[in-house]
Amino acid sequence: MKTNILKNTSAVIFIAVAAMLLINSGCKKHQPDTTIVTNVDSGTYYMHLHTNVDTNEVDYGTVYTTSAGRKIAVTRAQLYLSHIQLIKTDGTFYTVPSVIVLKQQETEQYYIGKVPVGDYKSVRFYVGLDSATNTLSGTADTALNHPEMWFGVTAQPNGYIYVNFEGSIDTTSGKNGTIAQMQPFMYYIGTPAHNTLVTMPDHSPVFTVAKGQPTLTHITVDYGQLFNGVAINNSANLMIMSKSANSSSLANTISNNIPSMFSYEE
Repeated sequence: MKTNILKNTSAVIFIAVAAMLLINSGCKKHQPDTTIVTNVDSGTYYMHLHTNVDTNEVDYGTVYTTSAGRKIAVTRAQLYLSHIQLIKTDGTFYTVPSVIVLKQQETEQYYIGKVPVGDYKSVRFYVGLDSATNTLSGTADTALNHPEMWFGVTAQPNGYIYVNFEGSIDTTSGKNGTIAQMQPFMYYIGTPAHNTLVTMPDHSPVFTVAKGQPTLTHITVDYGQLFNGVAINNSANLMIMSKSANSSSLANTISNNIPSMFSYEE
């Protein structure tokens, strides 16, 4: 039967077209190399993300003193996570399909997706959005429909803010300024050049995804790390508010600090 079918020209064309459709149907718009969980045992995977500045878990508007002795108050701390991959104990990875997370201060637990059962030693992800997603309209995904994460009154043409960090900080050299003397800062980090890969260190012990069971990874996000290498007593270093400003050396410094923001919660 198979031999006869393969000799039939129209059948060969049909099979070829069907194969192409099957391949295309497996390509996700946001995650082109995604493997989808089908016909395998799986559990549900969550990320539990804390918003910190230094050792302080953030409440908006509260003035904290960092371990370096500098006063700071945060009025917004948000970022995008995308292309989330769980790293298996053998070094291979599973890519969770088409997930975009907008991490907001008021929400800590995020459902990421179904993941094949097994042992995983780590997780990696991008802080930001890939080039294709960065060109989508703000209504293309619920996570994108947030005007505070746009560079303009609409998401396009300038794309999305990947990290939005705002507040006020003591900029005095002696770190002894009053609350009234604290200066505002606004860091809007975006553009494809700043889509930043974060690979978490191996977790000890490994975390196991069991069939039908939830698994959580607890991670602290320390926005204070973004100030590393930034001379904040220079007022010119307190504002990045446009797409064009993201080509500056200041934006590059802050973007390079992004991986150091993430650590496992102890």
